Amino acid sequence: MTSLDSKSKKKAVMTLQDTRVTARTADGINLAIRRLRTEGETRATVVLQHGLGANGRSFDARGRSLVRHLAEQGFDCFVPELRGAGRSQRPTGSFGLDEYIEQDIPAILDAVRNESGRDTVRWVGHSMGGILMMLYAIEHPDAPVDRLLAIGSALDYRPGKSVHRDTKKFRFLAGDWLPTLPFRFLSQLNGTVAGYGPLLPAEKMNFWRSNIEPEMTRHVMNTCFEPIPMRLLDDLATTFADAGLSRKKGELLYLPDAHRLVLPTCLIGGSRDAQAPTETIDETARLLRGAKDLEVVRFGKPHGHDDDYGHVDLLVGRRAQHEVWPVIGEYLGRVLGRASGREQGRA
Repeated sequence: MTSLDSKSKKKAVMTLQDTRVTARTADGINLAIRRLRTEGETRATVVLQHGLGANGRSFDARGRSLVRHLAEQGFDCFVPELRGAGRSQRPTGSFGLDEYIEQDIPAILDAVRNESGRDTVRWVGHSMGGILMMLYAIEHPDAPVDRLLAIGSALDYRPGKSVHRDTKKFRFLAGDWLPTLPFRFLSQLNGTVAGYGPLLPAEKMNFWRSNIEPEMTRHVMNTCFEPIPMRLLDDLATTFADAGLSRKKGELLYLPDAHRLVLPTCLIGGSRDAQAPTETIDETARLLRGAKDLEVVRFGKPHGHDDDYGHVDLLVGRRAQHEVWPVIGEYLGRVLGRASGREQGRA
């Protein structure tokens, strides 16, 4: 990059308005939301929702920021942090899917719509961030969301070999004495050897090593992960049950009603995603038969790319800026109705 290009890019970044918004849930929890946008009129309002055991920095990694990229393209971007993550308030007790679906998501939607002045939002969810909107949209087909882009997210994890199936086997070791999995600590500990040393679980489940620089891996592992309530893990573990993903202690099942999700939806998958392997994306696409303009976009060597993609590589990998981000921006800005049922590899 030339010196002139660097100055131009710096100038463009400096024009971004970076503010903070607080959403208050019905049960009294304050959720932190970061807002980035350019001055003047914006193209659309976009929510970027982090995943399990993560925080908003997933979308704003050092030197590789998806949220800044989208804001510079003219989108009004909001990055919420769920209860207990990042700058958001941590409840005194445990929490799980019930609180996310019944409390956090409605509060986020209300706050973002109030701040942006728009009636609807476009939802970009990574991992659990995409799952949450799938679940919410199944329960609320009239949700004020006009499209969903889910990255490394699946509704049914029974097919394939998700790493979460293995972690479920060791749940009994925690018993009732460990209310929270110290994932941030484990990730930071793993970060001391990430990229170079032995491939330990926290790195293996999130990254495909050859598609992300060691320095970026360590940066993400040191800054982007959070403790995980065991109750939330137990809720998500229901995806491996015969009846599939559920909440409210199994009373509310999602797979039989998956067709109720009618949002225009794009599923993005990575060829080496240890958490949401290809089979889970395929099954999710089959289940979401009611979604408008449903499409699946895959990244990795089998789809014509130079390297494979892991779970977090889709956001911050070596090639994400040139291969994945343009697909995200194009989908968010597209006039829908021209790609119904489309499936593609290289975008």
